Amino acid sequence: MSGIILSADIGTSSLKAAFIDFNGRVLAFSRMAYNPAYHGAAEAWEEAFAETLKNLKANAAGYEVDAGNSVDAGYEVDAVCISGNGPTLVPIGPHSETLPPLYWHDTNVFPHEETKSLFLPRVSWFKNKSSAEYERVSFFVSSHEWLSSKLGAELFTALPSDSYEPYYWDDEQCSLLGVDRRKFPPFIKTGSVAGKVSAEAARSYGLKSGIPIIAGGPDFIMALIGSRTWKAGDVCDRAGSSEGVNFCASFPPAGSAVKGLRVLPHVIEGLWNIGALIPSSGRIFEQYRTSTGQSGRGYEEILAELIPSVKDTGLFKNITYNDPDSGRAALCAIGFSVRSALEKLSDSGFPVKEMTVSGGQGKNRRWNQLKADITGVSLKIPEIGDSELAGNTVFSALALGEASSMEEAADRIIRFREVYEPCNSSFWKERYTQYEAERKTGNEK
Repeated sequence: MSGIILSADIGTSSLKAAFIDFNGRVLAFSRMAYNPAYHGAAEAWEEAFAETLKNLKANAAGYEVDAGNSVDAGYEVDAVCISGNGPTLVPIGPHSETLPPLYWHDTNVFPHEETKSLFLPRVSWFKNKSSAEYERVSFFVSSHEWLSSKLGAELFTALPSDSYEPYYWDDEQCSLLGVDRRKFPPFIKTGSVAGKVSAEAARSYGLKSGIPIIAGGPDFIMALIGSRTWKAGDVCDRAGSSEGVNFCASFPPAGSAVKGLRVLPHVIEGLWNIGALIPSSGRIFEQYRTSTGQSGRGYEEILAELIPSVKDTGLFKNITYNDPDSGRAALCAIGFSVRSALEKLSDSGFPVKEMTVSGGQGKNRRWNQLKADITGVSLKIPEIGDSELAGNTVFSALALGEASSMEEAADRIIRFREVYEPCNSSFWKERYTQYEAERKTGNEK
């Protein structure tokens, strides 16, 4: 297993990509925030992809792949796999032009009580808002599927498993919402070969023509695989601009326990993913940076000031949690939001004792320890910090025949570098109770 994958993930605010080999070694990593000039346009993803690829090639030069064999300027990857945020959809016109995406975080939906689909309510809203534009649309595809098509793949929809079809679309739900089923590309399995890099794309991006394009999936699905969250009781905390705690269960919650949780099939048939969503996690800290004029400072530098010692709980003793200019209040707000999500899962029959952290938040040691303390949960940190990228690599190993099973691929690619155990539990329980009281009072005003 010595092949190398270009693994990319289209996030909400930035695109991240890496060169990863089938032994789990990251040759190069790059993250690129989207150009504000392309605000709300799919072209922002394409430009960020091109820029990250340039950075990866520059950063990988001279990296030793095997004994006596290092990466040079002529370095070429063996396959490409792209994942992306969902259920975002890109409307594509008759001449391959794109309309503004229907983003996952938009509230623009036209739901129907008899539908399970995560996608069709957005399309239905789009149709009712502008029927003329809807009629012009040839296809609706997810972000990663659109970018894969720019590289040379035919338009497709990557289905995580057969159980996911009603959560995407089917004839019955399309009929209920008055949506044309023909506007969606055919399903293929996530992790299958969707096409090959075209000669034109190879010239544009500096890739090798003809290498396979592996069908990536929604970011949270790829993160489940990349964090090895695939046995009952496993938990993944995807922490970025938004955050989601995903519990792998052998059964779905019943009745009222579903309230406030997102219940979906797991990519592995027979299992379920129980998700507690925290839409504004990373944005809370970004708002603090902006409001205090620190947007130009790095997170590591700011966190070193706010958390000089995780043992000194006195730093967090007399915080007013509704103070927008308090960095420590912002950190508590994030941690308490996660704690609240964990309590919601526990109340529904899914107690969390340990979880794997994926995403940028997991790359800071001080924050990891503080988060473990606040939530009272052990945090496992994988060597590949962005589990979507690791998941893409696992699926690529399977698609290219480099592994006979997911377990075999994961044993080679996914490893954990450290675990953070919680402490100061009584202190943080008191602070959480205080926070909830302040929050409740604020909501009642």
